[in-house]
Amino acid sequence: CPTLDGTRGRAGCSFCSPAGSGEFGGDPSLDISAQFAQVAARMGSKWDTGLHIAYFQARTNTYARVDPLRRLYEQALACPGVVGLAISTRPDCLPDDVCALLAEFAQRTYLTVELGLQTVHDETARAIGRGHTFAEFEQGVQRLHALGVSVGAHIIDGLPGETHAMMLQTARTLATLPLHFLKIHLLYVAQGTRLAAQWRAGAFETLTLEQYV
Repeated sequence: CPTLDGTRGRAGCSFCSPAGSGEFGGDPSLDISAQFAQVAARMGSKWDTGLHIAYFQARTNTYARVDPLRRLYEQALACPGVVGLAISTRPDCLPDDVCALLAEFAQRTYLTVELGLQTVHDETARAIGRGHTFAEFEQGVQRLHALGVSVGAHIIDGLPGETHAMMLQTARTLATLPLHFLKIHLLYVAQGTRLAAQWRAGAFETLTLEQYV
């Protein structure tokens, strides 16, 4: 992630766990097929289906050169029952060659690209350590959309310092963009994060169930 390697920071996002918020995925020390087998077995105990969308979720899944990215995506598509890919990434990690690769896969299979945004408010983004602006997100959306890639956004409601009106502004702003989907997540506090230290210090309160609903 560019917020960890010094490109855009070294502390990461304040809410992101040491595992890149991928605790429920496969073991990242294993290859893609082994990780897929782990998670598919877990999902298979809940749902009776042999079909899957391989989800590249933890950390930043376009933050590499094209050749290794292609190999990883191909490995996932080759797993049993996989009918598409869902790739989660950051809007500042979409160079031209990677966008071309995503457009190629969009022609071949069902593909969605999920851009982490969290909020349209740049002051909040700076406070939580996102390392990119809303303008960069908007450019990423328009760029992928123009290439025929189904693109969506991930936001978090209840971020420290955000009011109800600010959260509604995020919704209204995103409603003007050509998004294929939107994930609306509540803020939760994970162990081992800067957010946890802030919460314990009383710097903010999380939303109640009623407020979130």
